[in-house]
Amino acid sequence: MLGNISFDSYWKFITDKDNEGMENKWFDHVPDNTENIWVPSCWNELREELLYYDGTAWYYKTFYYRVNPEWKRQVLFFQGVNYRCEVWLNGRKAGRHTGGSTPFELDVTDYLNVNGENLIAVRVDSTIDNMTSPPKGVDWFNYGGIYREVSLVGTGDTWLDDVTITTKLSGEIGVKLDIGNYSADRGAALEIKISEKEGAEPILVSSHNILTNGELLKLFIPDVKLWSPEDPYLYDFELILKKKDGEIADIWKHRIGVREFSIKDRKVQLNGKPVFLRGYSKHEDYPLMGRTFSPDILRKDYEMCKQGNANFLRLCHYPHHIREYGIASEMGMLVIAEVPNVNFRKEQFSNPELMELAVNQLKETIKYYKNETCIMFWSLFIECKTYEDSAVDFVPKYIKLAKELDSTRFTVHASDIPTEDRTYEFFDIIGVNYWLGWYISQSVEEGSRLMDTIAARYPDKPVLITSGGWEGMFGFHSYAAKTKWSEESQADYLDDLTDMYISKDYIVGQIVWTFNDFRVSPWVLESGNYARFRPMGINHKGVTDYFRRPKLAYYRLQETFKKWSGKL
Repeated sequence: MLGNISFDSYWKFITDKDNEGMENKWFDHVPDNTENIWVPSCWNELREELLYYDGTAWYYKTFYYRVNPEWKRQVLFFQGVNYRCEVWLNGRKAGRHTGGSTPFELDVTDYLNVNGENLIAVRVDSTIDNMTSPPKGVDWFNYGGIYREVSLVGTGDTWLDDVTITTKLSGEIGVKLDIGNYSADRGAALEIKISEKEGAEPILVSSHNILTNGELLKLFIPDVKLWSPEDPYLYDFELILKKKDGEIADIWKHRIGVREFSIKDRKVQLNGKPVFLRGYSKHEDYPLMGRTFSPDILRKDYEMCKQGNANFLRLCHYPHHIREYGIASEMGMLVIAEVPNVNFRKEQFSNPELMELAVNQLKETIKYYKNETCIMFWSLFIECKTYEDSAVDFVPKYIKLAKELDSTRFTVHASDIPTEDRTYEFFDIIGVNYWLGWYISQSVEEGSRLMDTIAARYPDKPVLITSGGWEGMFGFHSYAAKTKWSEESQADYLDDLTDMYISKDYIVGQIVWTFNDFRVSPWVLESGNYARFRPMGINHKGVTDYFRRPKLAYYRLQETFKKWSGKL
């Protein structure tokens, strides 16, 4: 981009419980009785009566746009709106988007009032059902609204629509571009600058004439420094797109580490060396903020994970804010990134519209997140019924698409039916969500035999424990009997499980569910017997509580992860 205007500020807001807004044309004016709301934020935290509101609301932003001669194209960029939204600019429909966790952009060049006042209207519907992704019934809180940043972005009349950076241990860098509004007659040139830190003199400057849109450019970083959790070294990349006459049309900047993932002898490797993955899952949720919180809070979370001797996080169950992956890369944390294909059953896998949405969300996720150094895995499905014929038909095609979009990372299904799964053979890694200890009584010895059975079925594939945990309520102690829900009961169970996992050569890592306690939606609390597992509307499986206060399990795992750091 050549520049941007941030709309992080107060907007006008009104709920539309009776869905009268469209009929009354609320898209072309600000209706009466609106109130102020800060964007970005979750409307559930605006006031008490909106805490459990799932429905429709409208947002309005008035701004003055002064013409910028360098900006030939103007785009409204949304980092995240949950779940469906429609956008108007000055009463004209600019576009719509479905999916609550991926960024999207809308070209509004022809809709702007230049050197005049403009009105953005956004209709947001947070309702999810059995045919959405994720579907209703998921075990986390369905926050609504424009909960991530919004901006107006300017580019030239030719622009960098997509950039793909790949890296190799040799220092070879691949740069692949999708240039918007490109034609061979118009032509374009690209200047690439790579620096060791922001503002420093580039260590590499490379110029290229773009002859074919989508061509792969190759260059080499001399004496390359590799990225790893122990030494998360990042280079500053700057790509400058120029027109034939030398005019700058677009600029792209990103911090990227040089690293390479591989599998050899049933081990996952980082930079040609086996790595044992140890860490936690993590939801976007924080008290009084929901899914909208500052980089400082994120950094504190990551500092606690690093202090806990973790090197791996599963950012569940949807794409998190793009900045979180940047912080993970900066602080040296490997990551599983997920698309929200959660709890799909026969009826979901058989629904063409939902499967089309799943495809679109995968494309959006990989487009916007593929240049994040920390991401090691694409988690494509989460606890889905992959024994169904409709799943067996769809899943291989979906994996094939993921590999076409990004062949440099591993694919995984975080499955809770490992002995019934009929699609494991198509994935790079066997992902196992192990819950038989907490929800269904099963000894660690029985769990050990289950792992051996799974591993024997897929003798060439590594096994990754993608989930598993135990509830422990912060401050509830039981020193003698180790009562369920106590911190001691949680810590002892995780100790026993992790000792069993470390004894298995085919297990390459463990994700503990979860780093922090988190809020759940009311449908979980209304689901009969299941509700008893969510006292106070909170999932208490975190090794820290909702406020990030460490439980005993955090300190036990800190010692265990330290011992495990030398495995492999």
